[in-house]
Amino acid sequence: MTAPALPMGRTLERPAFLRAPVEGWTSLLLLLGLLITVAWALDDARWAGYGVAEQSQTDFLQFAVLLAALWSFVLARTTITPLAAHALGAAVAAPYLVVAVAGVISPSPDVAGRLNDLNASLGRFYEDLIIHGIRSSETTAFLFVLGAIVWATGHFAAFTIFRRHRPLNAVFLVGFVMLTNVSITLKPQYSFLVVFAAIALLLVVRLNLLEQRVGWARRGIADRGEVSSLFLRGGAAFVAVAMSGSVFLAATASSAPLANTWRDLDNEALLWGQQLNHVLGGVTGAARGPSGLFGTSQTIRGVWESSSAPVFRWTSSDGRGEYWRGATYDAFDGNTWLQLDAGQGLRIAPGDPLLGPTRENVAEQESREPVDFTVTAQELGNVLLAPDSPVAADITADVYTHGEEGPVARIEMSEWLESGSTYSVSALVRPLDEAEGGLTENQLATAGVDYPAWTERYVEIRENSLGELTYDTADQIVESLPEDRRDPYHVAEEVQRYLYRTGGFVYDTDVRGVCTSERLVDCFLRTKIGYCEYFATAMVMLLRTQEIPARIVMGYLPGRQLDDGSWEVDRSAAHAWVEVYFPTHGWVRFDPTPGNNENGQQTTVLQPGAPVATPDPSDGASGQPSPNFLGEDAINPGERGAQPDPPTASGSAGGPSGTFLPLLLVVLLLGAAAAVAYARSRRSGPPHPELVYRGIGRLAGRFGYGPRPTQTAYEYADALGEIVPRVRMDLELVARARVEAAYAARGPSDELLLGLQQAYRRIRVGLLRLALRARRSRR
Repeated sequence: MTAPALPMGRTLERPAFLRAPVEGWTSLLLLLGLLITVAWALDDARWAGYGVAEQSQTDFLQFAVLLAALWSFVLARTTITPLAAHALGAAVAAPYLVVAVAGVISPSPDVAGRLNDLNASLGRFYEDLIIHGIRSSETTAFLFVLGAIVWATGHFAAFTIFRRHRPLNAVFLVGFVMLTNVSITLKPQYSFLVVFAAIALLLVVRLNLLEQRVGWARRGIADRGEVSSLFLRGGAAFVAVAMSGSVFLAATASSAPLANTWRDLDNEALLWGQQLNHVLGGVTGAARGPSGLFGTSQTIRGVWESSSAPVFRWTSSDGRGEYWRGATYDAFDGNTWLQLDAGQGLRIAPGDPLLGPTRENVAEQESREPVDFTVTAQELGNVLLAPDSPVAADITADVYTHGEEGPVARIEMSEWLESGSTYSVSALVRPLDEAEGGLTENQLATAGVDYPAWTERYVEIRENSLGELTYDTADQIVESLPEDRRDPYHVAEEVQRYLYRTGGFVYDTDVRGVCTSERLVDCFLRTKIGYCEYFATAMVMLLRTQEIPARIVMGYLPGRQLDDGSWEVDRSAAHAWVEVYFPTHGWVRFDPTPGNNENGQQTTVLQPGAPVATPDPSDGASGQPSPNFLGEDAINPGERGAQPDPPTASGSAGGPSGTFLPLLLVVLLLGAAAAVAYARSRRSGPPHPELVYRGIGRLAGRFGYGPRPTQTAYEYADALGEIVPRVRMDLELVARARVEAAYAARGPSDELLLGLQQAYRRIRVGLLRLALRARRSRR
């Protein structure tokens, strides 16, 4: 059989969505290049780290944005309504994102296994965030949100260009996503920005040519390719000059007068980012933030930003260098340190005891010396830095604790301290010499293991936060000690020595890409390279495996002492260290990080001291004492190191993990429906000429210039053009389009409809002048 022949002179027409778009195939290719550049930049930031087979967990974004744009391009070329187009876009996006995210988080070879792993991951995320109220280390929710943003960006950009013919709206949205990513990541992405800007400018020039063609046709200018070629060559030359100048200025220019403004915006953005990170979880990419050391969470991102920018100066009544504590963290999820239960801060008036409402209040008779400190802020923000055990400050402060009247998490000033402003704080500081009451090795070695119950949170190890290498390393360190030296102090001292000197560890502030899907502490113990957060985290977790209470502290080293006796602290002095709790003595600082001696960094080395009575021997066979957590709020030893089980409904066969995936799909569909409903409220383009003509008549009629029944479209356009000459040519275009739509056999062309939409926008603005004319006539 053969296909039926067509009548002579007729050709088989392709469907509208298969024909070349009015904007041209070049515009589609440029748009795809623009979107893929953004997706590559997002993936390069490694926001969610690495997953299966050491692959980036965001490597599905490139295909997602291309699929979204191509599918939206096809939908834009059809005659379906925008509501239906957006609904179809969401219908494709939802299953794709589910399968794509499941593929990057699960090692299962089949789809069913991946979906089961995805369901389990969402269940753990639900338990962490909803049940326990903490930041989850699961990346699933973050990947869904990021994937939805990328998909929506590709869909909106393609639909806006090829259905609504508004290229600037598309470029603005895609550019906003690009700039947001480049602004907050620490990855060098200047090349992505240059490529993006060049493609965006070429796309705008290409689509502007289409608009110019409409104007040329309206003016009777014939274009057989010569004018268009000249226009494109001129546009390409402009793009080349603009890009060259921008690259040169970016490399050489600066804007010091705007520095403070941008710094303030960075701080505000950082606060929002911390809240978002708490909700979404799983964000591990390196991000910038000037005051990011003392938030409610601290993610170890693989790079430590440092500079010589001054932060504060300080003086003291004794002139001795001190470590400055900014925040403490009690929970570690494998990548991020958290401040659990640190809700509303307790307001402390000037002069009142800062630690009075906490479990860390220290009495003056505990062999500590009162010292007065004066701090002059330069770029300090609102954190109240203080050494050792702060007593009182001369400004209003908010003290945040882990739970009601619990241990201190951080202290903040009620208002941000401007550069040059000062505050005073008094603190009880331990003396260094034994003769003056300083701590000794024997005192801490015999402190015992009867800990207060509130310290129990500092031995907890969250599920899946550590691997076997951490436990094995801790056991090897303890076994290397004689049995009579396996008390908490000597174990802490040996861990510090192992990380600082004997273990072969190397200090490096940029270890991005070294640790991929491996657990962070295990990776550090294997590669033996990292910076202060790695060293401090490793020491804390090594001690916790031995049930020794320890926490990580973020703050500043003493800094550099100046000729006038004051100390200057810059960003290179930002630091993380360890505090270990000893009964009757409180928290004692240990610093396992090598280097940074110029800022006063030093390990904890105590004098042996006079002999002290040894506590009762341990019942353990290894000679290592077993800890006791005393108090009514103590938990059972078997519960340590594990999260409590989430409550389940009576008679239910499964917990949240069994129902969360269907719930997520429902939420995605509801979100898509809401987005479609919003899009439907927007005007679709291009409008029908008759509707445009009537709209102009109604608007002009409100000011007394409506069409008369006897006027033709051309006559009314000519009369209205006399009143508003600025839009005369646009009015003539509307009249011609209306006549062709009503009487011509083929109807108005695509170029005429595109010009009609733009003309209608200009006419509405121009007709506003009629309001002024009407007011003058009334006067």
